[in-house]
Amino acid sequence: MILENKKYLSFSHQLADTAGKILIKNYKSKNISKALKSKGVRNELVTNIDIMIEKKIRKLINSKFPTHNILGEEKGLTNKQSYFTWIIDPIDGTNAYITGVPLFGFMISLKYKNHFILGLVDQPILKERYWNNINGSYLNGKRISTSNVKKLSDAIITCTDPNMFKNFSDLNKNLFKKASFIRWGTDVIGYLRCAEGLVDAVIERNIKIWDIAAVEPIISKAGGIITTWDGKSIGSNDTVCASSNSVLHNILLKKLQKFL
Repeated sequence: MILENKKYLSFSHQLADTAGKILIKNYKSKNISKALKSKGVRNELVTNIDIMIEKKIRKLINSKFPTHNILGEEKGLTNKQSYFTWIIDPIDGTNAYITGVPLFGFMISLKYKNHFILGLVDQPILKERYWNNINGSYLNGKRISTSNVKKLSDAIITCTDPNMFKNFSDLNKNLFKKASFIRWGTDVIGYLRCAEGLVDAVIERNIKIWDIAAVEPIISKAGGIITTWDGKSIGSNDTVCASSNSVLHNILLKKLQKFL
């Protein structure tokens, strides 16, 4: 299985190189076409670049692993009844990409049965690439680990958008204001900073599996924990809590469960 993981990781780096070239070429372009994909808790946009990247990545996966399933944000599930499923988020943080803010990332993960065995997130503008293997998690080849902050009052928490929360006022009063401080507008970068110990927790909702599949093994192998607000596996509902350690995670879940 170790050799297999190396094979998949090497291929994931190739996919990230391909996506990165497209992202860099079109970064801060005024010719990006965009459309409203869905209008709910917060507006979700899709661009021609999202679609271009996913189409290219799907083609490469099909060429290399033709029997594997593929789940992508833009084109849905191609189910070939395999134990292996590649999960693609071509641009996590599309709004950031559109506005030229480098808080976005290409995300690729590989799931075997019910386990996320591999995650890779690439931010080509900042030249930051995170991934995991069976031994740990890495940023540009250097091993990373989560923080040891165990008190909510000492914790730095990140989140993409307060509009994610239908009950933000109560959540802010009972949880966010009790933390050291909250950093908003982070998209996938918040999870990555948690994995490397600069952030202590990430709390979000209205999340789809492709938003977090790649960061699950990265955070876990870095020493952290990532679950739903009620402590279940990610994807079982639309909530996510990622924490640097079990003590802080339990504190956060006790507060979050009442807001499900």
